[in-house]
Amino acid sequence: MSLFQLAAYGAVCSAVYYLVPGRFRWMLLLAASLGFYAFRATAALPFILLTALSVWAAAVKMGQIAGRCETQIREERETLTGADRKRLRGEARRRKRRWMLGALLLNFAILAVLKYTDDVRGWLGLSSLGLLLPLGISFYTFQSTGYLLDVYNGKTEPERNPAKFCLFVSFFPQLLQGPIGRYDDLAGQLTNPHDFDLQAIKRGAVLLFWGLLKKLVIADRVLPLVDAVFSAERGSMGGAAALVGVLAYSLQQYCDFSGGIDLVTGIAELFGIRLAPNFRRPYFAVSLADFWRRWHISLGAWMRDYVFYPFALTSWMGKLSKAVKKRFGTEMARALPAALGNILVFLLVGIWHGATSNYILWGLYNGVLLAIAALLEPAFKRFGEKHAALVSGRGFHVFRVLRTFAIVNIGWFFDRCAHAGDALAMMRSVVCDLRPGQISLAWLEQCGLPAADAAVLAVFTLLLFGVSLAGEHGIQVRDGLLRLVLPVRWALLYALILSVLILGVWGSGFNEASFIYFQF
Repeated sequence: MSLFQLAAYGAVCSAVYYLVPGRFRWMLLLAASLGFYAFRATAALPFILLTALSVWAAAVKMGQIAGRCETQIREERETLTGADRKRLRGEARRRKRRWMLGALLLNFAILAVLKYTDDVRGWLGLSSLGLLLPLGISFYTFQSTGYLLDVYNGKTEPERNPAKFCLFVSFFPQLLQGPIGRYDDLAGQLTNPHDFDLQAIKRGAVLLFWGLLKKLVIADRVLPLVDAVFSAERGSMGGAAALVGVLAYSLQQYCDFSGGIDLVTGIAELFGIRLAPNFRRPYFAVSLADFWRRWHISLGAWMRDYVFYPFALTSWMGKLSKAVKKRFGTEMARALPAALGNILVFLLVGIWHGATSNYILWGLYNGVLLAIAALLEPAFKRFGEKHAALVSGRGFHVFRVLRTFAIVNIGWFFDRCAHAGDALAMMRSVVCDLRPGQISLAWLEQCGLPAADAAVLAVFTLLLFGVSLAGEHGIQVRDGLLRLVLPVRWALLYALILSVLILGVWGSGFNEASFIYFQF
């Protein structure tokens, strides 16, 4: 299914959605979602259903255990002591834990076997088995298990209707590449009927086409250049080519991923459903931590709530912090859990991308830098207080943005190269073998980016930068566009649509590429 077919599928389903009586609309969404999944990945349908039903059953069972415990305490409140109530709640929590761990182990085992078996066999020098990797398995597994943990911790009431929970897991726009939704934010939106709202549909359609433009006109156009640079024989291209390649990959990956998120968010808005934001202009970040608060926001939030905080609040981490406090002081004791937590989180994020050396090093690169920043934060704070005029200036802000951009792009070498050794070799060439004379229009054409395509890429990259800069200053471009006078509004909307159609679909040699994050 092409991206235009996906957009058309979403538009048709949304039109039918508003024609169906309100009480049946969530059922239409469920049928549309399972139908989409069956069409895209028929053989994988049992896996997503297994995840949905196993998590639903475990959550219901945990709810029953907690309910019976509280009922017993309420009915016997006159005879139970405080110690008795504590004991009963402890027993109930242990029983709930068994159901929670069972569902977690089942679903993460499925994810691990299907996603990492070939990686492990590669370490051992064995051939690939070519196991089926269900569409969106990482996203729906994380979304489901996040709900499971919320039910276990008493933050969310379990959903009693398995069909409604299945809709939460399988809502078709999210299956492509997220965002990873939270049950409390999304479940009610999916099951409650939405009234027809023309303004909301207009907003969704604009976002949909903006996402298509980023994906088809920018990301897919720069893809041949990225592939040419990163697949070149080691040493055949100089450091300047490596720099161009990693900057092109930075652009491609952002437009591919955020464009896809805009597309699916726009489709969801056609139904009146607001998905969680997943990007917030990450290349305007002023630090690496700020970047990861702006990039793939839903994954970062999931890791923060279900890995980072539980790890930082463990009893042994508390003991370690006390020991560090005695030896090195309060500041170091406070920073240590954050430093170690960041290393753990980004190691897991690297493995989430793939259990290969390049992804593991990419995760450790980010985690170690964030850990160092956490440990040095008190020193940075004192520097800021001492040099307040410098830190608050525009020049220092631009410096921090450029510094962060450089740090992130160093990490992208590991993310894009097939092997960690290739990434190190490319970075070495930037320092020791620059060869700037290699870069020319002829070289770009040899790498699959003719002059006409390079010009189109430059124009729309500048447009993207302008829209992002406006958003960074609080200007909502989409809302502003829809408030313009009718002739101007429709002129700009037609320009957007025609740019996608002519430059993204009907252009010479057009070949729509899969989303990068399909593989994750």
